[in-house]
Amino acid sequence: MIPPDTTSLRKRPPLLWLVFVPMLCLSPLAAQQSLTMQNSVQFALQNNPQVQKAALEVQKGDYQIKEYLAVRLPQLNGSGNFTFNAKLPTQLIPNFFGGNPDELLPVQFGTALSVSAGLELSQLVYDHGVWLGVKATDKLATFNRLIEAKTQEDVAYNVVKIYMQAQILGKQRGILEANLLQVEGLLRATELQFQNGFAKKLDVDQLRVNRSTLRTQLDNLNLQYEQSLRALKFAMAMPLDAPITLADTLQDSSLPTLQTDATPGFGNKIDLAIVNQQRQLLDLQLAQTRANYLPSARFFANYAVQGQGNGFGDLGDGNRWFDYAIMGINLRVPIFDGFRKGHRLQQNQIELLQNEKDRQLTQNSLEFQYQNAQLQLQSSFNSLRSQKENLAMAEEVYAVMQKRFREGIAPITEVLNAETSMREVQTNYLAALLQYKWASLDLEYANGKLLQLFK
Repeated sequence: MIPPDTTSLRKRPPLLWLVFVPMLCLSPLAAQQSLTMQNSVQFALQNNPQVQKAALEVQKGDYQIKEYLAVRLPQLNGSGNFTFNAKLPTQLIPNFFGGNPDELLPVQFGTALSVSAGLELSQLVYDHGVWLGVKATDKLATFNRLIEAKTQEDVAYNVVKIYMQAQILGKQRGILEANLLQVEGLLRATELQFQNGFAKKLDVDQLRVNRSTLRTQLDNLNLQYEQSLRALKFAMAMPLDAPITLADTLQDSSLPTLQTDATPGFGNKIDLAIVNQQRQLLDLQLAQTRANYLPSARFFANYAVQGQGNGFGDLGDGNRWFDYAIMGINLRVPIFDGFRKGHRLQQNQIELLQNEKDRQLTQNSLEFQYQNAQLQLQSSFNSLRSQKENLAMAEEVYAVMQKRFREGIAPITEVLNAETSMREVQTNYLAALLQYKWASLDLEYANGKLLQLFK
């Protein structure tokens, strides 16, 4: 068997730090209550239980590797034994003492009490399978680090995606607040006109209904925004009652620049590295199974003292204690095991074939993700560009209708229709912007560059 993970690689902090570090990180964040996307991801990478669990798994693997490597060191064991022979066994021997060997005499050998204590030292001299296992420990340690990095990548992706969604909701809230201010201003002006006989009561009522609708939408949006912040804190493993704000907000609505990678970088994705590392471990496992056909040798040495007597008083007599020592080489030569190793070899070879299929599936999946992310980015950019143009026209139409209404040329219904249309276009634009930001994130994720952005 390939030993479980552990050897080489950087040392990990003790478990206490996994409790202490989050406290250090939480204090400044709770004080400033403002999170950038950068420090949101960094906080999550320090505090998210999935990341911490992966880090603990690496530590556990390190100790498992050290446990395996201990087989190369000398092994020393002590032993002790106390025996009370309640009835000594009887044996028949020829009567050589009486000169009559044909006669059999019953005799008993031994004493009633026997005490022994000793030490046994052993040292592995040669075992090719163990040597291959030692070689595999570095591969296994690297494998565990890759699993940890994969967990970090997934956590960072989730945090960034939620942060982006919260950004869009914050932007939408700001737009709704601006719309509400415009409607309230228009309502005050219309009420004044109504008092002076220049506007209809129906116009005032319609504006009040529109204001009520906007307030309700704003209240619901505030709840959605609060939910998104809670989702962000949950993904970061931050206390849900911690007050936070987003430092990175969408300050303008300028159309972003479309960026696509001409050269795909998914060949450096952690998923592919994990499968490749598994292949190396399986190759070593196959070599270990083949090594079981080879002889192995172990040095041993024993030293012991033994005391004998028919009573406890006899054991206190130093003349009744004797020591002995032996040493030698134990050679083990496999000859026939019922084809067990042969069947194990067949399993190893099948596992290698399975790994090759896994690699093909992973390669195809990563290529699909990359191409899909590129196409989605182009599609979302086209939608965003179209919605941007629609937004400019809708805002222009609304401004014209407001002006025409103040001049008494257009009825209030045209203003409200223009305002409703503008809000719909604003919502569509922000939805398109979110899809574009998510598509950009997916492309970075597909190329394995996400973690590099936050280091």
